[in-house]
Amino acid sequence: MKIGPVKIAPAQMPPVLGRVQNAVVLALVTAGIAMLLALTPVARMMEEELGLSWLFTLRGPLPPPSGVAIVSLDRQSARRLGLPPQVRLWPRSLRATLIAELKKRGATAIAFDLTLETPTDQIQDGALTRAIAAARSVVLVEALEREEVAVTDAQGNPAGHMAIVKAIPPIEPFAKAAAALAPFPLPKIAARTNQFWAFKEGAGDRLTLPAAALQVHAASVHAVWLSRLREADVPGLETLPPDNDLLSEPGSVQKASLAVRRALLQDPGLIDRLTPLPARLGEHERRLIDALNRLHTGPQHYYLNLYGPASTITVIPFADLIENKPIPDLNGRAVFVGVAERSSTNVDSFYTVFSTGDGIDISGVEIAATGFANLLDDTTLAMPRQGTVVAMLAGFGLAVGFVAYLLPGTWAVAATLFIAWAWLSFTLKMFEQNHLWLPLAVPLLVQVPLALFGGLLWQYLSANLERVNVSRAIRYYLPEKAAADMARGSTDPGSARDLVFGTCVASDAARFTALAEALPPRELATLLDSYFATVFEQIQLQGGTVTDVVGDGIMSVWANPQPDRAQRIRAVMAALDMATAIQRFNRQHPSRPMPTRIGLHTGWIMVGNVGGKGHFAWSVVGDIPNTASRIEGLNKHLGTTILASREAVGDLDMVLTRRLGRFRLFGKAGELDIHEVIARRTEASPSQLRLVSLFESALEAFEGGRIAEASDLLHSVLSEFPDDGPSRFHLDRCASHCAGIRVLDDSAVVRLEAK
Repeated sequence: MKIGPVKIAPAQMPPVLGRVQNAVVLALVTAGIAMLLALTPVARMMEEELGLSWLFTLRGPLPPPSGVAIVSLDRQSARRLGLPPQVRLWPRSLRATLIAELKKRGATAIAFDLTLETPTDQIQDGALTRAIAAARSVVLVEALEREEVAVTDAQGNPAGHMAIVKAIPPIEPFAKAAAALAPFPLPKIAARTNQFWAFKEGAGDRLTLPAAALQVHAASVHAVWLSRLREADVPGLETLPPDNDLLSEPGSVQKASLAVRRALLQDPGLIDRLTPLPARLGEHERRLIDALNRLHTGPQHYYLNLYGPASTITVIPFADLIENKPIPDLNGRAVFVGVAERSSTNVDSFYTVFSTGDGIDISGVEIAATGFANLLDDTTLAMPRQGTVVAMLAGFGLAVGFVAYLLPGTWAVAATLFIAWAWLSFTLKMFEQNHLWLPLAVPLLVQVPLALFGGLLWQYLSANLERVNVSRAIRYYLPEKAAADMARGSTDPGSARDLVFGTCVASDAARFTALAEALPPRELATLLDSYFATVFEQIQLQGGTVTDVVGDGIMSVWANPQPDRAQRIRAVMAALDMATAIQRFNRQHPSRPMPTRIGLHTGWIMVGNVGGKGHFAWSVVGDIPNTASRIEGLNKHLGTTILASREAVGDLDMVLTRRLGRFRLFGKAGELDIHEVIARRTEASPSQLRLVSLFESALEAFEGGRIAEASDLLHSVLSEFPDDGPSRFHLDRCASHCAGIRVLDDSAVVRLEAK
C-alpha cells in the first residue's frame, strides 16, 4: 500500500453542479431580500428619493409642453409697471386686463394660483368680476382649511375629534363668475415634491387646479362627452345644464366631474360600453375626450413628470402682456397665472429633483402647469403594480446573484456590473419613452452590492474551505510542511527538496505475505488500517514523519538541517515504543499477529518531491533510507526486533544496546557496526543487562579470531538465554568454520550474501 505519486496540478474550480447549486441559493437570497423589501415603505422611499432622482438626472430636461403656458406675476414686472412688490397689493383691474388679453389671444383656460378671499376696492373688484364672467374660462383657486370637530357617542359623551377639510372659496362675486373653483394642495409625503392631487381626498374628492383647468380646457367637447354618459344613465348628471354647457352655471364643472368619477369607479367597464364617438370629431377633440376619461378613471394623485428646472415651461412676464410686447402664441393653450420667478427668495416654491444648487426651486404655479400638461398629454409617471415590481426585483436578484457566485471573482464583478448597467439602460429607456418608472435604487443599491459581496465572500469561503479540505487530505499523505506549502500553492514540485541530516527508521511486518494470502482484501485492509494507526501514532508522538508505506513496510524519518543528537534520541525512542505498541496489537489480534522488525540508520539525506512530468512523490532519497531498510532485514538473520547502526545509537547512553558486530550488508560495499536496541536504560531488567555483558565477551573473542573460545562463550550464553538469536547466529558461524564448511576470511566482519 505505497503512497503513490502525488500529482501536483493547478487549482481547479469546484464541481460545476456544486457551484450552480450555490449560485442558485445566492440568487434566491438576493431576490428574496429585495422582494421582502419591496413590500415595505422603505423600498418606495428609496425609489422616490434616489431612483426617481437618478432617472430625471440621466434623462435631463424635456422640451416645454405645447398645451400650457405661465404668466408670471414677478417683481421685474412690478418694477416695470411701477407696482408694489407684493402681488396682493396690485390693482385687480390689472388682472381683469390680463384675463381679457389672454382671452383675446385664444387661451382656452385661465387658472389663477392666487387666492381672492378678501374684497378690495368696489371698482377694482367689479372690473375683475366682469372680466372673469366674460371669459367663461377662468379657474380660481380655493384655499383649504383644516378644522378639528369634537365627536360624541350615542349618549352624547365626548368621543374624540375628527379633522374636517373645508374649501374656502374666493369672494362671492368672483366665485359666481368663475368657470370653476378648485383647491391646489400638494401631497406632503417626502422632502421632495414628486406628486400632485387630481382629486383632493378629504375635501369631497374635488377637482384640483390642474384637473379643473383640464376640464375647462376641454369645454369644446363637453357636449359630446356628457351626452354619451347621459345615454348610459350616469346618476347625478340630471342636475347639470340641459345643453351640457358646464361653464354656464357656477359649480357645474365640479358637480359633473364628481358624478362621472363615481359612476366610472363603480363600473370600470362603463367606458367601453359607451356609444362610439361621432365620426365628425377630429383628432384634437378625441384626444381631449381621452384625457377626460383618463382623469375620471385614474387615481386621486399622480407622480409628476417634471420637464426640467424652473422656467422650463413657457413663462411670460406679466408686464409683457400688459405692455403688448411680443410673446409666444397662446391660441389653444391653457394659461396658469401665479408667482413664477427664478429667485431663491420666492416663497411659493417647492424643492424638486430639478432644484438648483443656488436655491432656485420650482414655483407652485409651475407645478400646477406641469400637472395639467401631464394629464393632457398622458405623460404622468406610471409605476407597475406591486406584484410586477416584486417579480422584476426577483428576476434581477436571480440574475445578479447567480452570476456573482457562478463566475470567478473578476468575471463576477464585470458580469454583475454589466447586468446593472443593462438594467439602468432599460429603466431609463422606459422612463423616457413610456413614462414608466421602474425600480432602480433597490436593484443598484441593495441587490448589486448584496450579490457581489455575498458572491465574492461565499467564493472566498468556499475556496478557503476547499483549501482546508485539500490541506487536511494532503496531510494524510505528506508531511506537515510539504502539505502546508502545497496548500498555499508556494511549492515548485521540481525544486522542493532539502538536504538534511536525518535518522531513518524502517519497519516491516513478518509473515505478511502468508497473512495476505489467507485474508480477503477487505479484512486485510481493515487489519492494516489498525496496524498502521498503531505504528503511526508512536512515530508522530516522537515528532517523526512517515515518508513511504509499501505493503506492510514503513519508512519514517527524523530530520534536521544539521546533525542533532536529540533527533536521534526521539527516533530510537519511537522504535522502542513501536515495538511495545505492536506487542499490544498482536495480543489484541492473536489469530492475525504482525510481528515487526525495525532498522535505524543516520546520515545526510535528501527529502522532498521526486518525479517528473506532473507526477511527484514526497520521499526521502539517499543511501541512509536504503541502509536502514537493509538493517531492518538483518533482523531476520539475527532473530532480533530492533537493530541500529553505531551512527544512530553509539553515543546514546540512555538506551540499553548491545553491539552485535560489524556487518557488510547485502549489496553494500562498506561495513557497519550494528547494535541491538533493547530497552530504555531506566527500564532494562537485570537479565537484559547480564545478556549484554555475556555476549560482549563472546563477540570480543569471535572478532579476535579466537573461534574456539568464542564458541564456548556463546554456548554459555545460550545455556542461560536459549532464545537469543545473535548468540545462535554467531555460534553457527563458529561451527561452520570449525567444520570447514565455511572458512572465515575475516572473523571481525560478517558478510551477508542475502537480504
